[in-house]
Amino acid sequence: MIRYRNKRITLTIDLPEECGHEGYAIDCSYSYDKNKNQYLVSMGLWRKDIEVIQPIDTQYVNADKKSIESIIRSTIENASLQGQFEEYIQDYEYRYKCFDKGNDFYEEESILKSCPVKELKITKITYWCAHCGIYIKKKLDYCPHCKIKLDWNQIIKEESEP
Repeated sequence: MIRYRNKRITLTIDLPEECGHEGYAIDCSYSYDKNKNQYLVSMGLWRKDIEVIQPIDTQYVNADKKSIESIIRSTIENASLQGQFEEYIQDYEYRYKCFDKGNDFYEEESILKSCPVKELKITKITYWCAHCGIYIKKKLDYCPHCKIKLDWNQIIKEESEP
């Protein structure tokens, strides 16, 4: 038979809408410390779409088995309404904005390495008959308009971007 010990109980408490941080929650894990005759409570902040817990604090709470959970819930509610989690939320958001920017940078770098793009300058070359000034195509021996033999050393050449 497998032996196990239930070391900690965890409560997940959504931050109230009134505090302005919808989508955030606090995980509170607690266990009874027989030596101190108190509960050891650890708190961690997490956002529901990321689910990585940022540790906040660990402290001892004087309570009994029946009241520990209600004490934790009211403590979290009061702390959130008083803005005590603001610093942790700002740190959490900053950390993940930095992560996103770094991730975008490395993704772009990876794409550039795997698919290098070469820039080409495209120019259109137009040729004009030196005698009559009409547009002519390259490799013609005679001008289609004035019928004069073309001397390609005297042809007017014009480069332009399309």
